[in-house]
Amino acid sequence: MTTITANSNMSAALKTGRTSWVWYVILGVALIAVGLLASINLFATTIVSVIYIAAMMLVGAVFQIAHAFAARNWRRRTFDLISGLFYGAASAILIFDPILSAVDIALVIGALLIAAGIFRIATALRDRSRTGWGWVLASGIATVVVGLLIVLTWPAVGLGLLGAMLTIDLLFQGFGFLAFGIVLRRLAS
Repeated sequence: MTTITANSNMSAALKTGRTSWVWYVILGVALIAVGLLASINLFATTIVSVIYIAAMMLVGAVFQIAHAFAARNWRRRTFDLISGLFYGAASAILIFDPILSAVDIALVIGALLIAAGIFRIATALRDRSRTGWGWVLASGIATVVVGLLIVLTWPAVGLGLLGAMLTIDLLFQGFGFLAFGIVLRRLAS
């Protein structure tokens, strides 16, 4: 019974996808265009990203503070109020100096990539008896190298890192949706 239901649901989903392939292509092309636009000036894209993050944090802070006044328990109210104030202070720092914030965020990203790469390498070395451990090791080494490149070129890299990351993400998403739409188009014919 479950297999029949799953097959009919999959069939319905595939039929829907086949008829809406053009929307995936449009989304893919739009994301590619936005990614290319973002790549024109990585510094400006970085600053816009930091300001967007700060604005969302400020909205979150306002909601946390509002929630604090709705809480009935004084401990919960105090915790929510302090948490909201810290979140608001962090967003104010980002808004006050988005360039310094971008540089600082780049350093944190570099350090976290180095740490993640080291853990990946340790995991690969621990699992040497498993098939494919070399790929995990290679991934860890590549992650450490990228992290080191960021840290060693810091602070200059901070002025465009977030913009570059956003640009790459937009382009990859765009090409992914475009390819998915094209595949759906082929399945429809």
